[in-house]
Amino acid sequence: MTTLTIQLPDSESSIIPQITNLIKKAGGSIVIDNDDLSEAEFAALQEAAKEAVLIKKRKIKGIPASELWND
Repeated sequence: MTTLTIQLPDSESSIIPQITNLIKKAGGSIVIDNDDLSEAEFAALQEAAKEAVLIKKRKIKGIPASELWND
């Protein structure tokens, strides 16, 4: 088994799902070494980061904070 470490700038984190799919298709696996977050928490954080990039690029519309608290 070969281990590969990849470092990406935060501005390019949107490519992570494509890298993940490529590795899984090749029969590899991804190990997230982070003691602070569970795997589900880290996945949610990645998803939020992708959404933030899309909002910044104006590809999707963000939700105003005032609407987030309108329960």
